[in-house]
Amino acid sequence: MKFHPVFLLLFTALFPVLAAGRPNVIFLLVDDMGYADVGVYGNTYHQTPHIDRLAAEGMRFTDAYAAAPNCSPTRGSILTGHWPARTGVTQYLAGNFLPHAKLFQAQLPDGLPLRETLIAQPLRAAGYATASIGKWHLGAGEYLPEKRGFDLNFAGSYWGHHAAMFAPYKVPDIPDATPGEYLTDRLTRESERFIEANRDRPFFLYLPLYAVHSPIEAKARLIEKYKQRTDPTGRNNATYAAMVEGVDQCVSRLTRKLAELGLTGRTIIFFFSDNGGVEGRAFNGCLRRGKGWLYEGGIREPLIIKWPGVTKPGAVSRTPVSSVDFYPTILAMTGVSDTHGHLSDGLSLTPLLTVAGPLERSTLYWHYPHYSNAGASPTGAIREGEWKLIEFFEDNHLELYNLKADPGEQHNLAPVKSKLARRLLEKLRRWRTETGAQMPVPNPDYVPAKAKMKRGIRARWDRHRN
Repeated sequence: MKFHPVFLLLFTALFPVLAAGRPNVIFLLVDDMGYADVGVYGNTYHQTPHIDRLAAEGMRFTDAYAAAPNCSPTRGSILTGHWPARTGVTQYLAGNFLPHAKLFQAQLPDGLPLRETLIAQPLRAAGYATASIGKWHLGAGEYLPEKRGFDLNFAGSYWGHHAAMFAPYKVPDIPDATPGEYLTDRLTRESERFIEANRDRPFFLYLPLYAVHSPIEAKARLIEKYKQRTDPTGRNNATYAAMVEGVDQCVSRLTRKLAELGLTGRTIIFFFSDNGGVEGRAFNGCLRRGKGWLYEGGIREPLIIKWPGVTKPGAVSRTPVSSVDFYPTILAMTGVSDTHGHLSDGLSLTPLLTVAGPLERSTLYWHYPHYSNAGASPTGAIREGEWKLIEFFEDNHLELYNLKADPGEQHNLAPVKSKLARRLLEKLRRWRTETGAQMPVPNPDYVPAKAKMKRGIRARWDRHRN
């Protein structure tokens, strides 16, 4: 199709003006934060006043889920709007190798497949400045953010963990790092620079922090502060608490920068975690287990969305939502059309945010065909309404829970609700077929004693990295 030169000239002149009317978007992703690690979710030991203020000014979700119980697959789901089962990134990259386990784990790609459209691509095509500042963990080389629609990539690489929270970091490689600077503070400063540089055009800032992933290190002043406080749970992990407050300080600085530049009223902020908190360290509330498991503690996350002028201050949504929903939500908020041919697995959350009506969906799914470094075996899960079924691939046993009556998943109802369990299982298996999910397969070299030993060694190594 050809356009008249005058039309093209007019469109070129108006494009910056049209784009300038769109809202900015900041997506702040915390690494390994537990469901109840912040005050507004019930924590009385950690002090997070600025995160709590986001909730007071926006909407807080009680039943928000990561699409996977660990980092890479959830990150992929946020950026593509696709279930991890569909992208093939179903485990942290590059995964682990367990030659004597009962099952061979599903194979993983080298990175988030290049066939996938990332949210930065349609946004940049619509005139947005785009940046990924922080942890990437979705592949190297051609898989990196600057190759996938982001104008700026700072501190993002194939690394899934970092060597230190204080410079010199070694991993990731941070240019011009001042000895002793704190990683969360540096990422915040780079984010402030990006916001300042793009104050006169719409921007999308994807800010995946390395905190609160290990190594658990924080600023001495904050650690000392928490040593003087009493943790009602008896954990008294002052360093972890200080690390959480470091995230809160990041939120404070970003919101202050927006206010200084007069951008508060036109900037949408998302606050989310990539998976549940690490057991024994994070607070997952009453939820069972933590990172690496498909029990609620491994996948239910804190989610706050502030949409100025739209979300009712202090609103709370109890509708189950998933990380696959963020892609279509951001497009709907910004009025940007998706890339041709891309269809999200998620739904726009705008009906909830605008209180226009319910989501036309009753079911969420998970596919984790791997052994986690937290001790979990390969599993799949489905939530329909208040019912949740978990399928364990090693022995095919089922667990069924009513999350309304039993959010801590203590009472397995599969034996007494066998008909319901079977129906949900069939629905879960149909979904796996539809998404092309890869399944683990029996390992002919399975040796129980060796599997236990090797898995224990690997788990200890992964815990050290985590």
